[in-house]
Amino acid sequence: MKTNLIKGLREGDHSCFKEIYEKYHFKVYIFTGRFTKQAADTEDIVQNVFIHLWRYRNNIAPDAVLDALLFKSSKQEISRWYKKQETFPVLAGDALREDADTEYESDEEIAMQLEQISMLLEQIPENRRKIFTLNKFELRSYKEIADEMSMTPTAVAKQISKTLKYLREHGANDGVLLWFSIVMFLEN
Repeated sequence: MKTNLIKGLREGDHSCFKEIYEKYHFKVYIFTGRFTKQAADTEDIVQNVFIHLWRYRNNIAPDAVLDALLFKSSKQEISRWYKKQETFPVLAGDALREDADTEYESDEEIAMQLEQISMLLEQIPENRRKIFTLNKFELRSYKEIADEMSMTPTAVAKQISKTLKYLREHGANDGVLLWFSIVMFLEN
């Protein structure tokens, strides 16, 4: 079955990607959460792992082991995150967090959520929206954005965090945020 998922993923099958996401999100979240202090940071890293998986799906070997692939990618994303933060990792403890992934009944419900996120992004200040777009949809690093916008990487991180917090407070859940990021990435 995992071979079929990888084959479908390599061919760009969104349902295979969704199945991989639903099956592995929690595992990657728990693993990543051991290296971060905040749930929002953990989710950002997890989101980047799955964006990376989609973006480089054509490079995945047909006989790859999904667990190994995702955890290798997780380690790389954790490392990138710490480089952006200009700090060193400290284990956040061994307590597992409960993750309440929302299950969707239809593509229409997902489409409505994606539209809601798009409308919410239009309501945030233009500068913050630009920072968020550069990071999440154009996959630019905090440092690259900071250099372009004459800011510090810390200020960029705070703006992205504020945007994610705003989206979550207004009903956007993490699974839909991931799909929204992928859709926007594919359109760019």
